[in-house]
Formats: sequence, structure tokens, C-alpha cells
Amino acid sequence: MITIFDPLKIKNITLPNRIVRSATGERIATRGEFSGDLLGEKYAALARGGAGLIISGHVAVHPSGKIYETMASIYSDADFRAWRRAIDITHAAGGILFLQLNHGGGRCSKYAGGAAVCVSPLADFPGDPMEGRELTAEKISELSGAFADAALKARELGADGVQIHAAHGYLVSQFLSPLTNRRKDEWGSSLENRARFLRSVICAARRAVGKDFPVGVKIGACDDDSGGLKMEETLQVAKWLETEGLDFIEISGGFRKDIALRKVRPGVNEGYYLPFTARFKNELSIPVFAVGGLRSVVKMNEALALKQCDAIAMSRPLICQPDLPLILRAGGESACRGCSLCLLKPDGPTVCHMRS
Repeated sequence: MITIFDPLKIKNITLPNRIVRSATGERIATRGEFSGDLLGEKYAALARGGAGLIISGHVAVHPSGKIYETMASIYSDADFRAWRRAIDITHAAGGILFLQLNHGGGRCSKYAGGAAVCVSPLADFPGDPMEGRELTAEKISELSGAFADAALKARELGADGVQIHAAHGYLVSQFLSPLTNRRKDEWGSSLENRARFLRSVICAARRAVGKDFPVGVKIGACDDDSGGLKMEETLQVAKWLETEGLDFIEISGGFRKDIALRKVRPGVNEGYYLPFTARFKNELSIPVFAVGGLRSVVKMNEALALKQCDAIAMSRPLICQPDLPLILRAGGESACRGCSLCLLKPDGPTVCHMRS
């Protein structure tokens, strides 16, 4: 029987185990080698702690895509110096590092170099105003190219792969969801049109990095809203992406406002996205990562045995204990109790406030 401690192959890379550090913003802006040292030390701790794969926090691919001041980016010389250091430090510790590429879209503000750009201006969107300039076809093409440029730069800097962020209500998610995409042109209305941007990003990234470099996606399976993105739609998008060269997929939520507030601990509220991942695992041949409150080895191995996923992705437990994979292998358990203060306190780098 396959367990979380068995290897997993993604493209030309073999992960030593199936524990994945899921992306969470470190709140360390990439401003040269010093910030690269800070990021690298965080990733090196995860590598020494036994994570099979480390996915960086989301990285802005374009100046208009920064969501907050300390968000990392990958479009300037200072960024490149930082990432070269971070990647080198990670590799020296034995880690495998994929960079997660993102653009905040309508969720960006003053840090985006002026007014935010968005799929459709929605000043009345409940709880999350998406104001700004509606993207023109020319700008959409520019941003698709920015993802591809970022993927190529990640490869040139020594990263082991990339993941496109298509969940949690950021730009790609805003294109996919009818809650935020009200366009009537070739980028909106039908599912094929709403998925056009993500498909263009994946195809452009694949052309840029070549056939042997891993390219994956983190996608919101559905929106927690009757008028939002449906599971069946996302499954269809995933199938399109698989035929277009996608190498792995991580299943999360789309527009869902309670994720960070879920109280999770071993045996309590674990694996709340497993019913979603099971659907994707059943219909795709590429590796499927499950994220969402997984804490105990028993639950993780059960998910693998039931063919609900191929790997377990987590973030908050690894913020709490970067060496959690080694702890689990030795028979211990996660100390994370899902308080989510690491996500909800915006000041300073992301840390566990219960153990710091």
C-alpha cells in the first residue's frame, strides 16, 4: 500500500515522499540577496524537516499584480538576485522548490503601481471590492506573457518547477468564476471563454520552459456560492489543461471566505477538500495534490489508499513545525490547532504566533 512516505514522480523529478509544502505568502519582499537569504532559510528548514516538495508563497509576475507591499515578485533584477540566493540555499539543504506564480487582479491596490486591473469592475462585490480598470485584450495578452516570462526566469534561476495560482479569488480565479467575470467578449460568458486565460497561461508557460520542466496549477474546485464556479466546470478545465501539458494539480477552494477560520487538529475537521480531490483523481492521470486541514498520518494514508489523491499538501502545520514530516515519520503528531493567526496577522513575516 502506498503511504505518504513513498516517492512520487512529477515529470522528470522524483519527490522523496508525498508531503508537499503548500504555498502561503511568507510576507518577505524580494529586494536582493538579503531577502533571498531569509526566504532560503525558511525553505531550507522545510527541506531539512523532510518535506518532499516545497512550493513557495505566491510570487507576483507583474508590477500590477502585487497584493501587499511585502509580497515576493519575479520581474526585477532585485527579485532575480533574491530568488537565486533562495533557490541555492534550498538546494544546498536537499530541498526541491517550485515557485508559485500569481497576479492579484482586482484584489490589488496601492501596491499594484496605481489602480488595480480586473476582469470586470465589481465595486459591489460582497466583502471584497474589485475596483479598477477592466482588462483590455492587449493587457490580457501582456499578463499571460508575464506568467510565461516568470516561469522561464524561475527555470533560469534554478527552480525545479512552477505552479500557477488559479484559486482563492485572484486574477486567474476571477477569470474562471462567473461571480467576477461578467465579460461578454471572448474572455467571458461561456466556460470555454472563462477558461481561456488560464489555458493561455499554461500553454505560454509550457512553450517558454520546454517539455521537461514541471508546470502545475493550484485551482479552486468550486465557489461557495450557487451562482459561482461549479465542480463539473472545473473538472472540464482540468481535462483541457492535462491535454495541453499540465503536470500536476492541487485542489483547493475558489471564492470561499471561511478557509482560514476552520478549526482543525488531528482527527477533527481533517481533509475538508478530499471529496473534491477524489473527483479529480478519478478523472485525471496527472498527480493530484490534496490540501485542506490534513494533520494525521492515518487520515493522509487513508486518502492515498482510497485513491482520493496522490500527495498531501499542507501549510499551517509546517509554519508551526517545519520538521513535521520527520515528526510524523517518528510517530509524533502535528501541534497545529488551526488558530490561523499565522494567516490573519498581517504585520511582519509569516510565523506561528502560538509557538514563537
